[in-house]
Amino acid sequence: MLYKLLYIEDQPADSIKDDLSRQGFLVDVDNADDFQSAISKIGASNFDAYLMDFRLTANKGIVDAPTYASTIRTFGRNHKNKPIVLISNERNLSEFENDFTSQDLFDFVVSKEDFRGNLNKYCNRIKSIIEGYQEIEKDNYDIIKILNLDDENILDYRLQDKLEVFSKRRDVYGYCRLIYYSIIRSTGMLIGEDILAARLGIDKSCSDFSSFLDKISECKYSGILSSSYNRWWFYKVLKFWEKISDGKSLRRLKAVDRVQIINSALGLNLTSASPLELSTSTTFWTICSKTLKPLDPSEGYVYNHKQLEVWQEQEYISLFAGLEYPELLEYLSPTDKREIIEYGNNAKA
Repeated sequence: MLYKLLYIEDQPADSIKDDLSRQGFLVDVDNADDFQSAISKIGASNFDAYLMDFRLTANKGIVDAPTYASTIRTFGRNHKNKPIVLISNERNLSEFENDFTSQDLFDFVVSKEDFRGNLNKYCNRIKSIIEGYQEIEKDNYDIIKILNLDDENILDYRLQDKLEVFSKRRDVYGYCRLIYYSIIRSTGMLIGEDILAARLGIDKSCSDFSSFLDKISECKYSGILSSSYNRWWFYKVLKFWEKISDGKSLRRLKAVDRVQIINSALGLNLTSASPLELSTSTTFWTICSKTLKPLDPSEGYVYNHKQLEVWQEQEYISLFAGLEYPELLEYLSPTDKREIIEYGNNAKA
């Protein structure tokens, strides 16, 4: 299906327009010279999504992207319930990051450099979000259908309460955003490939890892946005483990023992993961947020770089990451920060 985009850009837009067109989008460009004309165009057309640069006042424009986005979000149901993507250069995105009042207006934000360097990835994400919006409305805000879930009981009641607020408002953007950031982009009910491998003790670089993923395909998430994010239901992963492990505790076993059980059950030749430098435990359960390598939380440090909901799991960094990337230390507790600094000072002595 061809999706129709409105790209609002006050600078020459041909290169990104051509990129989008080659990816199968129908693209209409507005040069941001006349705000009211652009809003009228939005009202008269049926665009599937809006893309815009952050800074739109370099030429004749009088307002920047946040004004466009906030107007669209309040413009009317047929228009506000469409994705809005901010695509701008790195310098302008630094300004945007300091504009806290505007950060909840966009479905996602990407630099032009990153967008053009990873075109398939970001065009697929745009399509996925468009289809996610459509699926939410088609399924009438039924979270079981939207997530393609077979057990509603795994959803935290506080998450369900928040979803219900957006459902009553018929707010597709708010509903989709909550799913995107609170479920899909975080660790909790769903886990990504790195944590999946860590919890099962597997070195994901080994040759049989893709075969292993095929064999646990029934655990894979298949709800909205799954076409652009590979995620697995952890409760299903635990059920898979229970079937093959004869009741052994996944969390208490070392990586080599976990992998031995999986290899024996599935006829694979997976390799067990090794600990990071300066770590020793292989009872992995998470990853280092900086290196993305397996980590036992007991050897990690809670990484408080963002506010979490109660259904989301803590993130960690390793001792190695804390020493190599001291800028991370500001997100640690005073005790953990002091411990890493003292370790580094002693190592130099």
